[in-house]
Amino acid sequence: MPAHDDSRAVFDPAAFGRQTGGDADLRRAIIQMFLEDCPSRVQDIRAAVDRNDAPALVSSAHALKGSAAYLSASIVRARAADLERAGRDGNLAAARDLLTQLDAAVARLIPELKKAHGD
Repeated sequence: MPAHDDSRAVFDPAAFGRQTGGDADLRRAIIQMFLEDCPSRVQDIRAAVDRNDAPALVSSAHALKGSAAYLSASIVRARAADLERAGRDGNLAAARDLLTQLDAAVARLIPELKKAHGD
């Protein structure tokens, strides 16, 4: 299982701003969609791990990884990538520990996104 590096910023607003071409309305809309979508994506990952369903884990983790990458949320992206890799490798035992790490990363990200969104 890869070591996790929590020294990175959980969210890079400057990189996200570049990603969205400086469009504040677009940034707010993307953040809102992520805030609404993230809980169900994490739940899908959790359900796949609970069912020992490696293909579903790969699919769900890949989707979250892409969303987090677009947001410049590097820690959540990295944890989702780790889960995707565990699913591809059929290592569902490691996925349980990685899910705990993902939960912690998401718990750190959500308040940062809410702050950036203006909530």
